This record gives sequence, C-alpha cells and structure tokens, in this order.
Amino acid sequence: MESVFDNPEAVREQLNLPAVIKYSFVGDSSPEYHAKLEEIVVRIAGDPNIRKRSFKESREGRYTAYRFEIYHDAFEDVEALYRAVSGLKGTKFVI
Repeated sequence: MESVFDNPEAVREQLNLPAVIKYSFVGDSSPEYHAKLEEIVVRIAGDPNIRKRSFKESREGRYTAYRFEIYHDAFEDVEALYRAVSGLKGTKFVI
C-alpha cells in the first residue's frame, strides 16, 4: 500500500514516536460527519490514547475545525488515521 506521505521515512523520523500528535481536520458541520469522524479516530487510535478533543464551527456554520491530540507509538496508525479521515466524505482539509 502506498503511503499517504510524499516521504514517509522523513515523516516517521520527525514524529519521533512514541509521542502525542496534534491533528486538525476541517469538515462538514453536520452531526453525521462529526459522528463518523469520531468513530474513525476512536477505532484507529483507541479512546484511551485520545488526550484532547475540541472543535470550532465556522461563522457561517458550514464547516468545523476538529482538533485532536492523540498518543501514538506506531507510525502505521498515523498513516491509517490520515488515510481514513482524508477519505471521509465531507473532509475539506487534513493537517
């Protein structure tokens, strides 16, 4: 399977796992999107590894910035999370 990163070895080195990684996802403000995003994050990272969750809706209410701080010890989980959230319908940006 091809990596979601242009240079996965450089990303792996920079992450210096195990560590807490900060994620920011921008997607639809719908409750359905929020529920699907939460399911993906919990399934891949595991609820005990999620150290912080927050979200902020845009002024127009169409999009929401979802932020997570997640403890990871495996690079494959980071890739899986980026891949799954990027593929979720309604995702606009993955940072």
